[in-house]
Amino acid sequence: MSAGIHNAVLEHVNAALIKALITDIPTSDTARAGLVKIGPNQGDPSPDKARIIVSLFMNDPDNIAKGGVTGMRDGWDDKIESIEIGGATTHNRRFTIKGQCLFVDTRETEDAARIIASTVRERVEVAILTLPFAGVVSGSEYVSRNANADEMASEMLQAGGPPDAFQYVFKVRFSVLTTRTGV
Repeated sequence: MSAGIHNAVLEHVNAALIKALITDIPTSDTARAGLVKIGPNQGDPSPDKARIIVSLFMNDPDNIAKGGVTGMRDGWDDKIESIEIGGATTHNRRFTIKGQCLFVDTRETEDAARIIASTVRERVEVAILTLPFAGVVSGSEYVSRNANADEMASEMLQAGGPPDAFQYVFKVRFSVLTTRTGV
């Protein structure tokens, strides 16, 4: 049974981000992530264990509008586009990477905290834009176009914390084009 193209893309991106944010980064690098995973982190880990956390999602978990999905107060209306192209169906699949940089225990200055968070965000963006998706397949659906800079969007906010312990959150949105053959 196929797990679906969304899961294939998430697993592919997760493996690349673990490499780009943890495995290939020296342990002495202050912008080295402590945790990269698919889906939300179930409770915040202590900042000394995983002070930089990166999570991957289908669509955008914060973009909830009108629609009507059970259990959601205002429903759901994330965009899903489908285009017919000569015997195949093409979909623009959207994904979001969210990051938390929790500097409570390490007490970086405001400038240092901002630079670390910006570095992590930049590493995420570069990893996504340089990641080849050839071979990402699920059943009869495959990624037919990689993420591109024109459709990528990102934002970063200082998210509070004690006066001398800064926290940052960031979000990077990207999409890939998938094609289903034999439709």
